[in-house]
Amino acid sequence: MKYWIIYSFLFLFVCCNNEPADLPAHDDANELDTTSLVDTKDNILLPNSGDQTKIKGVISGPQNLPLLINYIGQAGMENKGNITVNQDGTFDYSLDINTIGFYSIAYSQENSILIYLEPGSTTEIHADGSNMFDTYQLKEASDDSKFIKEYFSEYNTFAKNQQQLNSEMKALDFSADRKRKELIEQSERNRSEFNEYKLAFIDSHAEAPMLAFLLDHLNPATELEYIKKIGESAQKSLRGTHYNDLVQKVVGSKVQSQVPQAAVPGQISVGQMAPEIAFPNPNGETIKLSSLKGKLVLLDFWASWCKPCRMENPNVVRMYNKYKDKGFEVFSFSLDKDLSRWKHAIKQDGLIWPNHASDLKGWNTATIPMYGFKGIPFTVLIDKDGKIIETNLRGPALENKLISLLG
Repeated sequence: MKYWIIYSFLFLFVCCNNEPADLPAHDDANELDTTSLVDTKDNILLPNSGDQTKIKGVISGPQNLPLLINYIGQAGMENKGNITVNQDGTFDYSLDINTIGFYSIAYSQENSILIYLEPGSTTEIHADGSNMFDTYQLKEASDDSKFIKEYFSEYNTFAKNQQQLNSEMKALDFSADRKRKELIEQSERNRSEFNEYKLAFIDSHAEAPMLAFLLDHLNPATELEYIKKIGESAQKSLRGTHYNDLVQKVVGSKVQSQVPQAAVPGQISVGQMAPEIAFPNPNGETIKLSSLKGKLVLLDFWASWCKPCRMENPNVVRMYNKYKDKGFEVFSFSLDKDLSRWKHAIKQDGLIWPNHASDLKGWNTATIPMYGFKGIPFTVLIDKDGKIIETNLRGPALENKLISLLG
């Protein structure tokens, strides 16, 4: 979970709308030198007295691995060198930079922290090398490095609590509806409390560059105002940088997603017959959605690389186990490209129903023109006659709908 926090900015285009590209390997990531940007009136090139930017501190229990300093550049993570950690755990590293930037200090993707550097600044970090994210302290740092730690520490606590509740729900007997309802209500309270914190954080840090990392945590349907706020903030705090370019593209995409679209041929609507899907399963055998007529079917578009999809999978599994004997089926269609990753995710998430299909073409799948979705997870609930009942049901909304239909 921690590496998703550290690399969330890289995946702003990814979570529901695109498949993530592989990050460049550290040894191959030095081809672009983004520290030598052309000085224009819009670029944030801060006055530099000639002093180097310093990163120092103490790592207790240092790992038997290189401690990397990586820059979040236009092409992904760009390695800027290895930090030497002395036998007593101390380190002192200098960088020549003339523009602001986000950097990670990392033993690995899973064991890393994120900081914000300005030219000529000093950052002092104290951390346990075996678990840097949960243990690091900033003795000296930029305000944004401190804001990053503050916000993502809260987010990490929230995410761990939600994972614990999901695990408890997964372990429940199918008849334990009262306890399940209590856990769902607790989960919703946790989510509501964190959302209040998140929005208050944005309001109180209105021009902080690190707000760009929060875009992936905002729902365009309910929090579009705050998405626009981050876009306006980035125009000031990140002007002239590739970060601002990325933020504006993401903000524009999220704003556009909320503009009512004119009906187009092939776009689905409630009450119409669900378009046929006939594609191979993981064994190469063609399966058809129409073969499930007579059942209440959840058509679930997902992918192994889609974090929100994977987070929703335990809920779908629970609903399947609860209602499969009442005529409920799941038909999963994957936007994967890699057969082995698709099969591994099915096994890892316990997607035990037999109906799994994919054309392994990612976002070029033939199902998008038929169903008109723009992001995943995307679900279509289909009645026994093959007609569409509702779309985009998940979480408690899916459960409530199934309760109303199946009891």
